[in-house]
Amino acid sequence: MKNKIVAWLKLARLRFYPLALAAYSIGAASAFRVEHQFDRTVYIVGFLCIFFLELCTVFCNEYFDLPTDSLNKTGSIFTGGSRMVVSGKITLKELRTAVLMLFCLIFISGYFLSRTFRGSSASLVPSILLLGLILGPGYTAPPFKFSYRGLGEFVVALTFSPYLILSGYSFQTGRLDSAVPWLLSIPLFLAILPSIILAGIPDYESDLAFSKKTLAAILGPKKAAFLAVSFAFAAAASGLALRWVGVLAGPAGHAIFITVPHAVFLGVAIRGFRKRKIDTVIKHALIYILWFCVVPLSCMVFR
Repeated sequence: MKNKIVAWLKLARLRFYPLALAAYSIGAASAFRVEHQFDRTVYIVGFLCIFFLELCTVFCNEYFDLPTDSLNKTGSIFTGGSRMVVSGKITLKELRTAVLMLFCLIFISGYFLSRTFRGSSASLVPSILLLGLILGPGYTAPPFKFSYRGLGEFVVALTFSPYLILSGYSFQTGRLDSAVPWLLSIPLFLAILPSIILAGIPDYESDLAFSKKTLAAILGPKKAAFLAVSFAFAAAASGLALRWVGVLAGPAGHAIFITVPHAVFLGVAIRGFRKRKIDTVIKHALIYILWFCVVPLSCMVFR
């Protein structure tokens, strides 16, 4: 039983969930800053929906990526899946049952969120959750299979930036008409792309074998790495632009200037990824994302 619990925890890959919480919280905090609206119950139940959505996505990825994960011999904590299904510690039948249960939990928590929702349009909740089911499980699951059509990296970045930020905002306000959450999502979207692109490089050969069209598989590792550097600098530039127009105002907004030297450091690390372990470079890219979570959240909360 202990081994099975450990296997499920490894399968869940919980280390990636704080990013979802941070992006969702940026949206909720911007609702308080712009509209002076914040409901704690809605915030908690809303994130519960998001948590179940992300967990369902992770499980679906493990299920539908099993062929390519089985072929992948370079898997790590960032790439190649959790290895729990590949190693047989969790069976496909158990995984299917877990996905079905998560779909039920998404429906139940979404229904409860709609009942406690105090915004002007409770019907917005099921629409947002439906979009989450398309963007999340649709990353690998048919009929969408975004990661097999060259759209995987952009769908991941969309899910962890505009989708989560706007979810946090709209759950509180019932609207999507404010420019602030949309603008806050731009730097985060760009900052997420480098780590997702780089994560496809170790899986390059196994993805090619099963026609999984990651950007690394389409462009090749060297061009994909160059594209990752470009997005890192674009993220820093867009962050500075938000500071300039006043979206990232207040003392906390000054921290966004740190993203410029950090982008340079990340660019150097990515350029020399062949000389060091790719996992180290991916780790640097994930740390880079933190600036675009911490700074906007601080600006919305403490300004």
